[in-house]
Amino acid sequence: MLCPVYSVKYFRDGYYKLIRFNTPRIPCLPTPREAFGDAEKKLSQAIARARSVITQVAICNDWDYFFTCTLDGAKHDRYDLDSFRKVFPQWLRDYNKRYRCKIRYLLVPERHKDGAWHIHGFLRGVPSDRLTPFVRGIHPRDLVEGGYLNWGDCSYKFGFCSLARIKDPVAAGHYVTKYITEDMAEACVGYGLHMYYCSIRLARAVPMGYSYEWYPVLDKFIEHEGKYCSTGYVKDVDWSFWLDYLPAEPLHLPEYAPESSVPLCMSNAPLQLSLFDSAGWCSGEH
Repeated sequence: MLCPVYSVKYFRDGYYKLIRFNTPRIPCLPTPREAFGDAEKKLSQAIARARSVITQVAICNDWDYFFTCTLDGAKHDRYDLDSFRKVFPQWLRDYNKRYRCKIRYLLVPERHKDGAWHIHGFLRGVPSDRLTPFVRGIHPRDLVEGGYLNWGDCSYKFGFCSLARIKDPVAAGHYVTKYITEDMAEACVGYGLHMYYCSIRLARAVPMGYSYEWYPVLDKFIEHEGKYCSTGYVKDVDWSFWLDYLPAEPLHLPEYAPESSVPLCMSNAPLQLSLFDSAGWCSGEH
């Protein structure tokens, strides 16, 4: 039986995720114990899934600012994350209509020791005329000298917030996952809450296909070793780099795949034509 050795996903121009399967990817029915699992295993899987999606959404989309918001107890319940989850999107929809803009977001909550929630994440589309620089002598020095911006409309509604221009989208995308800790995940899962919130129709990583041979040159990109699979990122290469490793035509394979939603052995040529716009960027609107 032919089993894939590698899987490749496109994040953005010059940035790809490489997954090496350390064991044959042969599906099997779970045993009763595996089907239900224990709480610790489920939590670990939830954290891994959340980090994966957050990394994809953060890196695969173009963002303007890294956003931080400290909820003000006088304006919003700092301990009620579910309420914020419901109020913020509606407030933003009204805001978009009022100022005729199209703000998109990816937000990751952080829970402090006292149980209060802080919000971090990414924004794009905030009208520049609604942002103001922080003032020396009034606001903290690091915000003034760091060039952070104040979004007064959001501060008035929810509490103090700051926006920092994103210089390295890849580094920022990996950085934000540090807020997905075990304690934070337990707090979210325990109350039936999500570990991240984002706008609809944002771009995510695009599967490019599988490689069915072992290549020592690809193993050089592996950075994190795991029991079942190992991962790494391939940087600063053109999409044509993968032509030597991914089959150009579909193979006759068993009816299964490591990831059931991923098309097997996708050719790079159709990938370029069908999934990317004329600028070479995944639109995220489909």
